[in-house]
Amino acid sequence: MSPRTEKQLAAHRKAKREQIVSEALYLFATRGYFNTSISDIAKKVKMSKGLLYSYFENKEQLLNAAIDFALKEATELNLTEEQLKELDPKEIIREVIEGFFKVLEEKKELWSLIVSLAIHVGSIPSVHKTISKVYEDFTLQLQELFISMGHHDPENEALKLGALIDGIGIQYMVFGESYPLKKIKENIISGYTNQKS
Repeated sequence: MSPRTEKQLAAHRKAKREQIVSEALYLFATRGYFNTSISDIAKKVKMSKGLLYSYFENKEQLLNAAIDFALKEATELNLTEEQLKELDPKEIIREVIEGFFKVLEEKKELWSLIVSLAIHVGSIPSVHKTISKVYEDFTLQLQELFISMGHHDPENEALKLGALIDGIGIQYMVFGESYPLKKIKENIISGYTNQKS
């Protein structure tokens, strides 16, 4: 068996890092950050603590990577730059809202993990910084969309939509399948796509 190339090693390391982040995210959210040790995570990913430390310096760095991954996964718009250029801003808003509701429906556990972690470890300064950065980037993207739609107060509207999304996510977690998710989604989309510019 021949040794791995630099490219193969880099791909293996990237895949292993993603596995560590994913498993840590699950453990932090289900057991709690303070009740999860590096040993627990190492055991879950079937590696030694020493090897795990070659990927992350400490548990807090790993927590930040997990939160960053989860938030980006939940807020990422699955459109290429070319597709974005071809779409009307109202259609992009539709895609953003549809994407959020898709995450809620298909990745309910992910949203639950995000909320749980944000509530329980938001007081850790580096975590607060990570959450704030992702939220700020998402809000700026929304603001740009509202500017292109000719909205009279794009900054406030972006903050309002972000807060609305967060609130819907929390209510859906509390009320589950009895929550009228589809009706709310249609109402929000209608409100933004039927507005006069």
